[in-house]
Amino acid sequence: MSQDKKDTIAATSPFQTSPENGPENGPESGLENAKHRLKGRRLLLFVLKLLVSAALIGWILATANLSAVGEAMVGVDLRWLGLAMGLQFVGAALITLRWQRLLAVKDVTPGFRHLFSSVVASSFFRQFLPSIIGGDAIRGYDAWRAGAGPGLAGMALVVVRRTGLFALAIFALGAVLFFDDFSERLPDVRLWVLIGIGTLTVLLGGVFLPSRFIPRRYIPGSLTRLAAVVPERVSAKITNTLNAVRMFEGHPGLLVYIIALSFLLQINVITFYWVLAHALGLGMDFSAFWIIVPLAIFVMMAPVTINGIGLREAVFIFLLGQWQIGQSEALAFAWLEYGSFLAFGLFGGLVYALRRSKTS
Repeated sequence: MSQDKKDTIAATSPFQTSPENGPENGPESGLENAKHRLKGRRLLLFVLKLLVSAALIGWILATANLSAVGEAMVGVDLRWLGLAMGLQFVGAALITLRWQRLLAVKDVTPGFRHLFSSVVASSFFRQFLPSIIGGDAIRGYDAWRAGAGPGLAGMALVVVRRTGLFALAIFALGAVLFFDDFSERLPDVRLWVLIGIGTLTVLLGGVFLPSRFIPRRYIPGSLTRLAAVVPERVSAKITNTLNAVRMFEGHPGLLVYIIALSFLLQINVITFYWVLAHALGLGMDFSAFWIIVPLAIFVMMAPVTINGIGLREAVFIFLLGQWQIGQSEALAFAWLEYGSFLAFGLFGGLVYALRRSKTS
């Protein structure tokens, strides 16, 4: 066979590697490129959050009287501060009880001690990683170890978070409805609280209400139409979420139990902030924190900073200022709150390390 013939056969062979047919342009390459793009977006988002946090902290430090802040911190009443630290353990116990009851729906019954240690350990990752996902990953893994499937483990955490926010929003609504003083200090707050409660009610209803209230026959057709315009991986996640939602469908009694515990938890949270105010000698009424705490938490949930750094200080300076608390005292309050969470997170890290040593 002539050389020209061989070259012709080689050029037309389906096994010949070419830019169009080579492995660098195959499915594996596309997946790798998608991973790189996702990492790039995450890095960009992290940098933007870091810049926002830095800008807020820079502005606060430039305008604050740091010596006055230091004096307020030094004068903290350690008895009240110790009580505040203890309330964090009470909160962890209430979170554990909610989580345990949700897992029991599918006969997953780990002991209270196992779940409580997971909740405490997750606080380390929640405080020292740049998002709340780290803490949820630890709890999800522990639920999976206890026998929960991935859908149940993940959806239980979603329900716990939504019911907690729902209870907090209800408290905020009660405060603005029964205390006219709040509406005068914070105009239009009632509207925003009502919007938040309505949204959370719809989300919780989608989880717990039976099919006769939310016809499921419309879901497959809607999902099919949605799948035509979104990537396959996104469509798969939507399907998995709907399947997980059905795990708790038709358990309204469970919803009552979970919301009752959520109310107790949020009372504990509000009390925690009031105790911190007493530790600093701010002399504020307990009722004030029924609106300050929900608004502060909802604002700090905005994904625009690293773990709320900078946003936390700004929101407490604004809200406490409505009660004539000076900037220095408000800043000391914000840093005392964050310091308390960090201390609890460090204890959670110790718990996590001890658990790892026992497992190994």
